[in-house]
This record gives sequence, C-alpha cells and structure tokens, in this order.
Amino acid sequence: MMRRMRSVLVAAWIGSTNLGDELVFASLVHKLRARSVDVTAVSLEPSATERDHAVHAIGHLDAFTLMRRVSSADAVIFGGGGLLQNRTSAFNLPYHLARPVVARVRQRRLAAIGVGVGPLEGAIAERLVRVALSRATPITVRDEASAQRLQRLGLAARTTADLAFGLNPPSRVEADRIVVCLRPWSAERRLLPVGARPPSTDEWFVPTAAEALDETAARTGLPVHFVALQQDRDHALHEEVAGRMRASVSFATPTVHDVLDEIARGAIVISARYHGLVGAALAGRPCVAVAYDPKVGALARDLGDATELLPWSRPGIAALPEAASSVATRVDDAVESRERMRTREHGNDDAIDELLSH
Repeated sequence: MMRRMRSVLVAAWIGSTNLGDELVFASLVHKLRARSVDVTAVSLEPSATERDHAVHAIGHLDAFTLMRRVSSADAVIFGGGGLLQNRTSAFNLPYHLARPVVARVRQRRLAAIGVGVGPLEGAIAERLVRVALSRATPITVRDEASAQRLQRLGLAARTTADLAFGLNPPSRVEADRIVVCLRPWSAERRLLPVGARPPSTDEWFVPTAAEALDETAARTGLPVHFVALQQDRDHALHEEVAGRMRASVSFATPTVHDVLDEIARGAIVISARYHGLVGAALAGRPCVAVAYDPKVGALARDLGDATELLPWSRPGIAALPEAASSVATRVDDAVESRERMRTREHGNDDAIDELLSH
C-alpha cells in the first residue's frame, strides 16, 4: 500500500509583491516536495501563490479555513523570512504570531524554519514571541544575531542561513553591467504595515544615489541595470533615480522565476534589498550592501570579503563608487561565500527532516 502523503501548512509572508519572500517560499516548497509533503500556504493572494508555486493556498484573513487546515495538517512551519520584528509596524508580530498560536491550540507540531529575528522593541513584543514559539521545535534562524535574541527569550535556535540560499544558482549569463536593487525607505516609525502605506524615501536619497551611480558607471565603464525586487514599490524609485543620471541605464521588473537570472547579469551588485544580496551571492558576484536595516548588515558580515557594507545615509550612498571599485575584483571571495552560505543553509533540511520524523 502506498504511504499517505504528509501535509504541512506554511505560515509566512507569502503571495505579496516582494520577490525576496517568494524566493524564500519557493525554496521551502522545493524541500518539502522532495520529501513527498503536500503543502498548503497562508497567502495574501491565494490564486497567485497556487499559480506560481503549484501548492494549495488559503487567504491570510480566512480564520475559519485556517483553523480547519491547521487541524488537518500533520505540522505547521512558521517561516522563513524576517517575520519576528516590530520595526515596520506595531501590527506585524500579532499578525504573524497568530498562526503559531493556532497550531498550539490545535495541538499540531510546529517548527520555525529560516526566520530572522529583530528588531524587537519593548517587553510586550518579546513576550509575544516567547509565548507563541514556546513549543516550536526545531527553530532555525538565518543569522547569529537572531539566535542570540531568541536565546535571551529562553528559546533555543540553530543558526543556519536564509532559505533562499537553498535555491539552485542562476543559469550562466553574461555579467556585463552594474545591477542595482534599491527600495524606498524612511527611518520614521509608522503604525500601519508597509503594504498599507505609500512608499516614502528620505529627500536626500534620489539626487545622492543618482550622482553616486553615475560616478560608479564612469569608473567601471559598465552600464547600470535596475532590478526591482518589489515592482510596485521599487520600480518608481529606480525611474526617479535614473531620470537624474547621465549613464546608460536599463530596467527589469522580473518574476520569482527569473529574478535570480536578472541579478546574475551584474558584474557588481549594489543592493538595499536583502534578497538582492542573496541573489548576488548565489550568482557568485561581489556586491555592495546598503544597510537600511540590521538584517542587511548581518547578511553582509556573513558574506565576508565579497561584500562592502555602507550605511543608509547621505555619506554612505555617496561612497558607492569607492565601495564598488573595492569589491569589483573579489569574484573568488564571492564564490567562496556562496558555497559557505549554501552549506550553512543545509541545516534547514536537517530541521525539516527532524520535524517530519515525528
């Protein structure tokens, strides 16, 4: 008799326009499908998730269906991605942690795989995480700072890497340009989630970035290729920056299926997007990281000599030409960092096997 397929419900930030989160989910789906697991995703756009990933999907606000699907699943996976933070919105933690709480109430096995933790601002936020994940096992996190934050809350976690490092490296493409992945950002704290408010960027950013990218193009002799990892937010900013530039520019608004190939076209990658840096690493490309958030700095440090780290500030953006020139020849370092991060990411496979073995 054929063994019944196991079933897992995945709760993360799925079905949004953010290709980084879609890459994370794509990697997790690949791992679960290789283990003959039936996947159901909690999604912002269930029809898009079913189309793009060939899984079952339910609406993220459909509480009744969520309770029913959790009850019928063998396990719940929370993650991956930067779910455990309250910087982007006060609603972020309650929204995401409701799913682990449902798993606990329904007495389903729960694991957290490849998550990022922090910033966690305030005792209430810390308590929410502690209570919601108190029965999650195993827990893997994508960087050591996340592991330390959970350890302070009494939660044991293994440090692995972002799930997207489990994807196959992109196909061989000619690296003949500077790939740039920018994003709107303002350090001002807001109540509403990012997706519920219009993009905003510090007023100094566009002219400073345009001048710096012009100088980078002049020094390297390469054109600039803007790649939007979240089209409805990033592409307009890319056009605004490009409109002030003299250098030759081009644009890409890829899908989850071809975004890694677009990033791989860069001989150098400059990114303020976390998964722009992951894409650069997978392609074996040196990169410059613009740290609008601590998670970008943590990843840049893990990538080591293949990456130059700049702050999100006027002087930081102005330093792009020097940083890009500095990393341009570090291709061997980039290849080494890719293999190191992919080896670390295998720890997520071990965690999934542990979850499914019970």
